[in-house]
Order: sequence, then C-alpha cells, then structure tokens
Amino acid sequence: MTQSKPKQENLLLNIICNVAAPSITFSKFDDLLAKIGMEGALTPTQILLIAISMPIAYGIYDYIRRNTINFLSILGFANVGLTGVIGILELDGIWVAVKEASLPAVFAIIVLVSAKTKNPLIRTIFYNPSVIDVGKIDTIIDERNERKSFEQLFGLATLLFVASSIFSVVMNFVLARMIVTSVGGTEEFNDQMGRMTWIAYIVIVIPGMAISIVAMWKLYAGIMKLTGLKFEELIHAEHVKE
Repeated sequence: MTQSKPKQENLLLNIICNVAAPSITFSKFDDLLAKIGMEGALTPTQILLIAISMPIAYGIYDYIRRNTINFLSILGFANVGLTGVIGILELDGIWVAVKEASLPAVFAIIVLVSAKTKNPLIRTIFYNPSVIDVGKIDTIIDERNERKSFEQLFGLATLLFVASSIFSVVMNFVLARMIVTSVGGTEEFNDQMGRMTWIAYIVIVIPGMAISIVAMWKLYAGIMKLTGLKFEELIHAEHVKE
C-alpha cells in the first residue's frame, strides 16, 4: 500500500504568524485602536500577549495538521515568548539584547554538538532521505572510496552555519542595544520591538540566509563532484517532477 506523503509546511503562513503579524501587533496595533476610536482599550501588556498568542496558535495548528514538531515554529515561539516575559516583567532593554543574541547562540551550540552524534543537524536538514536519494549517493561514495571527503563536506557546511550563527549573535545584540532603549511593558517598548524585528530581517536575516545558501550549495556541489551525478540526479524523481 502506498504511504501518503507528509503534508508540506506552509512557509508563507509560518512567516506571517511567527514574524510579520507579531511584529505589526507590537508596533501598530495601538495606532489601529486609536484610529477606530478605541485608544487605550488595551494595555501594552495585553497587546504583547496578543502578539505572543500568534506563534502559539500557529504551532498548535501546524502540529495538528502535519503531526510534526516544526523547529522553526519552536524558535518563533521562543523568540516572541521571551519578549513577552521581558515585557510583562518590565525588564530593562538589555535583556532584549541578551535574548536576541542567545537564540542564534543556542542554534550554533546545537549544530556543533549534534555534529559529534550519529544524526548531525546539518545532515538531517540537507541530507534528508525523503528528498535526497541517499541510497544512490551512499552507494557511489563507497564504490569510489570517497567517504572521508564526503564527511568533510558536512564538516565545512557545519562551520559555515556556525559562522552564520556567530554573525547573528553579534549583530542581534548590537541592534537590540541600539533600538530597544525602553523598559518592557510600555508602548515605547512594543514599538521599538516591532521596528527592531523588521530591521533585523534586513541587516541580519538576509545576510545570514546568504551564508546558509552558500553552505548548502558547497555541500551539494561537493557531492556532485564526488559522485559524478547532476543535481537533479541527487533528488528523488518525484521531487524533480514537482
């Protein structure tokens, strides 16, 4: 009996619920209430709680729909959730900088630690047997006695991802210290958090994605060189057709 394919994640909806909507809620929801004659109807803390509920709701929805815990959803929840804690406890802006720097730092640690295990995170992400024809590639690698060089490719990809994370740690901390100067739980804090989220995507996320794309391409280009396969031959036939 043919197994049904797992449902694909809705990337656009993920970005909207975990990034865009919370950011807009932080910075613009109070202005929207003012425009419809409801200025002051919600406190900054209540607005913050609404923003937090978005990634929580998406995470639950995505789990029910796909029966899979989504790593990016967890990061989104952690990011917004920690911001909520800072806001509710009315902590100083320095804690926003610490929070923003800690998430990519944790990711870098996870990547490094997992590299020493049987299931490195980089291999799980980019050498997934549901997409990549792992059996074919492994057979050719062993036939050509290129296993050592093959493993070195994953080592290089790991280092590039760690470099990307370190870049994010430094830039997140600096950006947060420059923008978030208000105490949590205030209207100014919510506005600054919303502004910082959008700026971060321009000066941090996009460069970080560029490094990640380079890492991914070097990995696949290296596999193609070691195996003699073309890129479309690395992928399962059903994904090539799609």
